Amino acid sequence: MHPLGIVALAGGVASTVAFVRRPSRRRRTMLQFAAAMTCWSLLWFATASHFAELGMMSLPDHMIGHVLVMFAIPMGLIVSSTGRSWVWLLGVHQRRRLLRWWYCHRRLRCPRFRGAPVLAAVTMNTVMVAAHVPAIFDWIMVHNGAMDWLMEPAFLLSGLFFFHYLIPAWPHRITVRLRVQFLMVAATMVEMLIVAMAMSIFSSTNWYSVMLMPSMPTMPYMPGMGLSPAVAFHQQQLAAAILWICGDFWAVPCLVLIVRRLVLRDGSILGALERHSAKVSGSVLD
Repeated sequence: MHPLGIVALAGGVASTVAFVRRPSRRRRTMLQFAAAMTCWSLLWFATASHFAELGMMSLPDHMIGHVLVMFAIPMGLIVSSTGRSWVWLLGVHQRRRLLRWWYCHRRLRCPRFRGAPVLAAVTMNTVMVAAHVPAIFDWIMVHNGAMDWLMEPAFLLSGLFFFHYLIPAWPHRITVRLRVQFLMVAATMVEMLIVAMAMSIFSSTNWYSVMLMPSMPTMPYMPGMGLSPAVAFHQQQLAAAILWICGDFWAVPCLVLIVRRLVLRDGSILGALERHSAKVSGSVLD
């Protein structure tokens, strides 16, 4: 069984038990539970289902799975406040004791520093670029377990690290400066665009030799795709288009959130522009 497939099954069971034990059935609770279960189902679908097996023989399917693991699933798990909901797995006294310790008596805390959001963006973009480097991609594809234990967990963890600075998990609030949030989203969008263009518009041949290798039924840990150069390059172009288009599905909601926070802070977009222009003019006069 795929390790992330086990995580998906365990997470789905834990979320279900926690939901059943909660006394509240408010609309927010129902929506959070639905989002969590959707994410666990997508994680299993992208990593442990028959679709994941097809992804080892088709680069477009492979790209869809990676986009789900790195973008859609982390965003959904954060929005659904999945980790916080798991406190309902404990009994009343254990839950109160844990929360009291966590908020009042906990001494060991995660270090906080100003560059953490930037580090999250750098980490996510580094993982994404490295996964598309031909030498690294071919090595991961032909080494048993590298995809299951290295690449896909890195996608999931880097996605969680990145999006928890952009998307609030109730009742947590985002405290990252708006300009930093915007730069995180914009830089990642540009990076995805560059990778997609490099794989399609700026290339005339297939990048990955594993796509040309013949399939070996007796050696399942070396899943050669056995494609012709023309078909392999066509699949590479389709995968690049998927990477390019899917950038809008996560980036647009994040940009909407950032604009909404900007409006709440300054009253309107024009108010934000006036505030920024006043700062610029004041600095010039000084």
